[in-house]
Amino acid sequence: MFDSPVVSVHIPLALRSFSGGHDEITASGDTVGEVLAAVGHEFPAIRDYLLSADGDLLPGVAVFLGPRSIRELQGLATPIDLEEVLSIVPIGGV
Repeated sequence: MFDSPVVSVHIPLALRSFSGGHDEITASGDTVGEVLAAVGHEFPAIRDYLLSADGDLLPGVAVFLGPRSIRELQGLATPIDLEEVLSIVPIGGV
């Protein structure tokens, strides 16, 4: 039983080698940070690309919740609702 929402996380082509070739991963969490941590638990190479050792989002990547950048919202603390879509977008070289 999941108490947290389950969301789709879109993986860009440049990062699919880190996700076993998957273009979409489902993960659960109450916040964007929890969802990314769940994705990183399943695919550690993605975690290393997305998050610093302190758990902050690295500057070479943007994450969107629906059409909005999480940097415009509450960052990794942005709450997740049911049926949301997270998109990872590299903004630097991978």
